[in-house]
Parts: sequence; C-alpha cells; structure tokens
Amino acid sequence: MEPPPNKSRIPELDGIRGVAILSVLCFHYISMEGLASPGSIADRLQRLVILGGTGVDLFFVLSGFLIGGILLDAKDSPRFFATFYTRRFFRIFPVYYLWITAYIFVALFGGKRLLALSHSGIAPPLNFDVYSHYLFIQNFFLDRFHHLAGAWFDHTWSLAVEEQFYLVIPLLVWLFSRRALKIFLIAIVVTQPLLRILLLKMGWVGAGLIGQLSVTRADVLAFGVLVAVYWREESVRTWLQHNPRAILAALAALFVGFAAFWKWSPYMRAFAMEAAGYSTIALFYTTLLVAALCMPNGAIAKVARWNVLRQLGAVSYCMYLIHLVVDVACHAVILHATPKTSNLRGAAVTLFAAALTFAIAKVSWVVFERPLLRLGHTFRY
Repeated sequence: MEPPPNKSRIPELDGIRGVAILSVLCFHYISMEGLASPGSIADRLQRLVILGGTGVDLFFVLSGFLIGGILLDAKDSPRFFATFYTRRFFRIFPVYYLWITAYIFVALFGGKRLLALSHSGIAPPLNFDVYSHYLFIQNFFLDRFHHLAGAWFDHTWSLAVEEQFYLVIPLLVWLFSRRALKIFLIAIVVTQPLLRILLLKMGWVGAGLIGQLSVTRADVLAFGVLVAVYWREESVRTWLQHNPRAILAALAALFVGFAAFWKWSPYMRAFAMEAAGYSTIALFYTTLLVAALCMPNGAIAKVARWNVLRQLGAVSYCMYLIHLVVDVACHAVILHATPKTSNLRGAAVTLFAAALTFAIAKVSWVVFERPLLRLGHTFRY
C-alpha cells in the first residue's frame, strides 16, 4: 500500500469553504426579497445567483473529502470509532444545540416586541418540528416553517444530511477494503440519478424533499470520499499532478453543464435538476477540488489561498447557522421592514448584516468553537 500523502493542513480547502459560504450567503440574502417582478433589479439579481444555494453541495464534497481522508488514515486505530465521534461531537453539537436552544428562548420570551419586529403577527412555533432538530431528522420534513422560524431553521436540513453521513461512513470505511469501498462509492455515484428519477416518477418522494434526503444526496458526499481514496494512491495522485490539462478540460466541460442548468433549468425542485443537475454540479465541484489539490500554482489554488476566503472558510459553520436570522433582524431593527436588496438602503443593510454575521462567527470561533475543537483533538486515534 502506498504511503498516505502529507497530512498537514491544506490551506486551499479553507478558501474553497469560503467560496461555498459566500455562494450560499449571496443566494439566501438576495432571495429573501421573495418573488420579484420580471425584469426588475431584484429579479435580475435573483437570476444571477440562482445556483448560489449549491454552495451547500460544495460543502458536502469538501466534507466527504476531509472526513473520508481522516477515517482512511485512522482505519487501523483501536479507538477508530470513539475518537471520530468524540471529535465530531465537540465540533458540531455545542454550537448547533446552542442555536436551537436560543430559538426556544426567543420564542418563549420574545413577547410583543418580537411580533412587531417580525412583520408577520405570527408567534414563532414551539412544537415537534422545532425539537426534532435536536435529533438531526429535520431533513425528512419540507417547508414547515415560515418567517422567523424559517430563517432560523430551514437551511439546517444540510446539517442533518451531514450528521447522517457521519453515522454511516465510519462503518463503511472500517468494514470495506480500499477496493471494495471504491466500488461501493462508484455504485452510489452512478445509481443516485436513477434512484431520484424512480422516486419522482413513482411519486414516492415529492420534488424538493428529494433534494434534502441523505439517501438521494449521497452521491455528493460519495464524490468527496472518492477523491480522498484516490488521493491516497500515489500512482493516481502522480498522474493527476502531471496532467493538469486533463483536469482543466474536465473542469471546462463540467462548467458548460453547470452553465446549462443555470440557463435552462436552474430551479432546485425542477425535474431536470433533481434527476441530473445535482450530480453534474457535484462532479463540477469535485473537479474544482481536484484542480486546487493537484495544481498548487494554478489560478484556482491561488484564489483559494486568498486570506479573505480562508478567513471566511474558517468561520463558515457559525456563519451558515446564523446568517439568515442576522439579516432578518438587521432589516427589522434598522429599516422596520422585511429584507430587500433591490434598493440602496436595503442593499446597505444586507451588507451590514453580512459583516455582522462574520463578526459574530469570528467571536464564536475564537471564544467558543476553536477551544472546543482543541478539546476534541485531545482524543487521539
């Protein structure tokens, strides 16, 4: 077996994670205005960033690569499962559980002031749909929240998908040989579009929900794990590093596919997107990752090493959790209105909300998350 590559931190990955969170923020902040009149500024902005939500897919690919790599390198450890799950607990649970609990506190004690700021007159719900988030099963339900609760929770379906991935992937890595794992992952990648088509055509899973179930989004994470597997094979890694033109040609072809979906079928609940778009976009992001890894002097890797992107990537977890609520709150308090980006005042408040989101996430990282992460890493493989 070939020796594993250098295990030192890869700076480009933080930058790619920064691109992912920027993409998600642009999409969510601009789409918060709701349906806009055709041809209006808001409509053009929304159309421009309509695939920004696929930044979540980029997060998934990165997660598959990083988590898959960690597990592959630690497979022979006697503390394989215990250390993995302990580290994941310290990284994921405290911030996430604090976020859910903060909502419950706000819903219980927000009172009339909260209703006035929400512009809905509807009290934030407190029911099973809220408490289910503690169990990471919210991705089994679609669009159950609106207004403040929607801003607080709707995007957390992706965290449920990741947590369910963490339940499965360690067992697969531990049970399967390297060759069997590759075959299994390739089978997942190939069959996922067929599974989504079957589920849609038979009416067993509705449009929208099929985009947030682990069983129908497994290909995105599988792509990342496959890169981790092949990156640990010296012959494959050497070939890729010596054939940058092949990587760039694949990236260009997949970008054409990405652009085609952006032009003709950009909506995440459209049949074409759910049948083939998810996999096409995931493969594009996977190739982008490979380009950053294999061409350290290339343009993609250089951009990924920009300090601003790396700073965003480092605090992206908290930013992802809080960004919608911060935007809603800033518009409510400053402009006494729902979020808009199609006028100068609204755009300025949205930019302020983005800066505030980063500031809060940075404080969370320094004061809370990084110490917890270090505590988790005291548990060794």
